[in-house]
Order: sequence, then C-alpha cells, then structure tokens
Amino acid sequence: MNLDQIKKFLLLYFSKQFIYFLIAGGLSAFLNFSIRLILRPYFDIIVSATFSYVVALICAFFLYRKFVFPFSLTPMHIQGRRFLIIQISCMPIVILIFSFLASFFTSIGVGIYSEPIAHAISIGTPALITFLLYKLFVFMS
Repeated sequence: MNLDQIKKFLLLYFSKQFIYFLIAGGLSAFLNFSIRLILRPYFDIIVSATFSYVVALICAFFLYRKFVFPFSLTPMHIQGRRFLIIQISCMPIVILIFSFLASFFTSIGVGIYSEPIAHAISIGTPALITFLLYKLFVFMS
C-alpha cells in the first residue's frame, strides 16, 4: 500500500457515513443491552443474550441498509447473507471477550455489575473492523 491508499483508507473512519454507522450500531447495541437486562431476571444468560442479540441484529441490518449504506445496488438477500456471515464470524470473539471480562470484573469485586459491564464492552468491540467489512463486502458502497 502506498501513502495515498493508506490515507484514503483512514479517511473512511472520518466520514459522515462512519458517524451514521456508529449511531446505527450504537442504537442496535443499546437495544441488545436493554433487552438482555430486561430478560435476564426471567431467563438464563444464554436465552436472554441470544434473544437480545437476534433482535438487535435484525435492527442493525435494517438501520445500516437504510441510513448508512442506502445507495447499495446489492440485492437485499445477498446483503443479508453476507451480513450474517460477518456477524456469525464475530460472535466467538464477542463471546470470548464477554466471558473473560465477566470473570475478570467478578474477580476484582464488581459484583452484580460484572455481566452488564462485560456485555456493554464486548458488543462494541468489533465495530471498527465490521464497518469496513460491511462497506466493502456486504453493502459495497
């Protein structure tokens, strides 16, 4: 990569589109986090985390499609398939980060806030890499 290519690549993160990506992703992450907190007293961590993840995933896809990558010519079913591939690929990373942080926060005495803090951090972790994957592979804008 030459200097111009690196500059062009880095400027993607200082764009209006990236700001929209962060807002849409933040709303979806908030939805994920909120649903999990609401369901957690009634269901175990796996059920509450899975349900909240699926709802937030659907929300994220449509927010990204409508507001972040609205000019994509790629058919929606192909976008959806690619989006799921990326999400499924990132899921083990999120689970590992969550597990590690929940254990760590518990061990240092954070108590009942260990899971929520670990969840909030882990769902935001893949944002930088997924923006490029969505832009270049899913929505191709």
